[in-house]
Amino acid sequence: MTIRRGYVDTPMGQVHFRQAGDRGPPMFFFHQTPLSSRQYERALPHLGRFCRAFAMDTPGYGLSDGPSSPPMVTDYAAQLIAAIDALGIGKFAVGGFATGSCVALAIAGQAGPRITHGVFSGMPVLTEERMKHYADRLGVPKVERDGSHLKQVWDSRVDNYGGDEELDQIQMAVAQTVLIYERMHWGLLAVGKFDLRPILQSLEIPTLFLMAEHDKLVPENRIAASLVKGSRTVSIPGGRPQVCWTMPERYASLVKEFLDA
Repeated sequence: MTIRRGYVDTPMGQVHFRQAGDRGPPMFFFHQTPLSSRQYERALPHLGRFCRAFAMDTPGYGLSDGPSSPPMVTDYAAQLIAAIDALGIGKFAVGGFATGSCVALAIAGQAGPRITHGVFSGMPVLTEERMKHYADRLGVPKVERDGSHLKQVWDSRVDNYGGDEELDQIQMAVAQTVLIYERMHWGLLAVGKFDLRPILQSLEIPTLFLMAEHDKLVPENRIAASLVKGSRTVSIPGGRPQVCWTMPERYASLVKEFLDA
């Protein structure tokens, strides 16, 4: 199935997206910091078989226009809702990984009854200590003449995703990080200032939490699931972080099963 790409105008700049499928319910997917909608590139053809699947670049990431200063999660959500409005979409489902789950949750909080379902992985209900750990691992942008900052980006992604068997995933993640290097940490800064718990506790939509065995955010994802009344959880044995990239057909099948329930 062909993945189409495009832009929509919002009051705060252009938002870039990838899209597959021309029938079924609309669903929007949001990516991890510091990546882009390319994170969903492998899953979109499978998702597009049963829904109108959109993966959006968060403002300042991928090919979306960037704000002039670090935004709040609520700012990201407002701009992405404006992008969804520009596409003429009424009700829709949301999905996300890590920072993308946080952004999707904020969109659910702002869009209210327009949201039909939520599918989350790695929801970052982080303690101060855990937030510092991830911030330290990602680092702060500092261009070095010898290019050592690029090696630091590579090493942080190896630590995040695994060893030699994940080289294609690591290469993708590094390329997307370098593309927006000077603001690579803005999404994480925003998550650190956002309280997810009140929205999780107030969710009244069908909600699925996916637990990939080797995702380091599984403990936080379980906490998030415990806060959502009636939520479902699915464990994925052997699952690596970013199941949409590492196990795209499995990811799509779980989303389909959930939407069809």
